Amino acid sequence: MMTLYRQELTKLFKKKSTIWCGLILATIALIFAILARIKPTIFPAKTMFAANFEAQQFIVFFMVAAAATMITMEFQFGTIKHVLTQRYSRPLVLVSKWLVLLTYSLLLYVGSSLFAILLKVCLVNDKFAIFTRAKFWHDWLAGVGGEFLNTWLLLSLVLLIAALFKSSGAAVAVGIIGYFVLGMVNIPMIALIRKYTWLKWNPLNMFNFSAQLGLPTLSKITNLTDVQLFWGNLAYIILFLVLGLLFFRRREV
Repeated sequence: MMTLYRQELTKLFKKKSTIWCGLILATIALIFAILARIKPTIFPAKTMFAANFEAQQFIVFFMVAAAATMITMEFQFGTIKHVLTQRYSRPLVLVSKWLVLLTYSLLLYVGSSLFAILLKVCLVNDKFAIFTRAKFWHDWLAGVGGEFLNTWLLLSLVLLIAALFKSSGAAVAVGIIGYFVLGMVNIPMIALIRKYTWLKWNPLNMFNFSAQLGLPTLSKITNLTDVQLFWGNLAYIILFLVLGLLFFRRREV
């Protein structure tokens, strides 16, 4: 398993796109931090910082692309045959890819959070205080954690789609389009939840987790507590990953 993990990690970081993603995220965060400095009424520093100066939104797009291509490219270029001839089972191959994606996502979220603190200190330190306010730290870290979990809920669905299709385009499209469509389907979904309470457990409602952590009154709309949304996210992540594993095992090489 460790050999597979190291191989997958090496392949990921040998890609130029991996390095470019980090540079793009840093540039985006820097731009929004500067905007928060010179245009505080339009770009409130505190709000910008809470979202790691908007880097979190772009992490989702980069992770969706990485998750989709990590599986489909193996089949498109036939490299999966070489991996399987190394006496590794398909489940081990896929699990190693999951672990690499988990490592990559942790690096991006932790890295963007640390860079956000650096930008706060260097550019907008006089706009608001964080180092003496424990509640702000708690809320910020909870928000980042909620975004991370919601990102993995989306990634698990992308990985499931990637296990079904030969082209990475379908999985990427599902992930990115789904990310934008979520806000549009929230209103009709809320109406349905009010009418049919059991629908509160649908996977789309789970994507409200990070938003509810920042706005507790949303629990009246989702009809779920923060703890229920947390476990609901984990349950669907595991479900989608297991389904993806089943399809991956049966897929023709």
